[in-house]
Amino acid sequence: MGQIDALNAKLSERPRPVITADELELAGARTLSRGHRDGLPATAVLVRLCWTGPPECPYIHGHFAAEQSGADSLVVDLHTNALRTLSRELHLRQDWGLGSTP
Repeated sequence: MGQIDALNAKLSERPRPVITADELELAGARTLSRGHRDGLPATAVLVRLCWTGPPECPYIHGHFAAEQSGADSLVVDLHTNALRTLSRELHLRQDWGLGSTP
């Protein structure tokens, strides 16, 4: 999962890049976080990524920080379009899903 590692490295650089849920078209997305019933706030900031499942076809999750809910507490599934946008925003050349452009 080298692509995830590369994205996390970029997200941890100083100054920390600010990528919001709105920029990734994830505003209002259902969170996987316990005790959080509202959708992901548009202003939530992506902190890091993780993955679960088999490496050949993983589920990729974004961990977001939102002012009202504490740091790194809102988790959502990330799909191909969000990953492509994230790679572009962080100036990485990565392939996500079928039909990714180089």
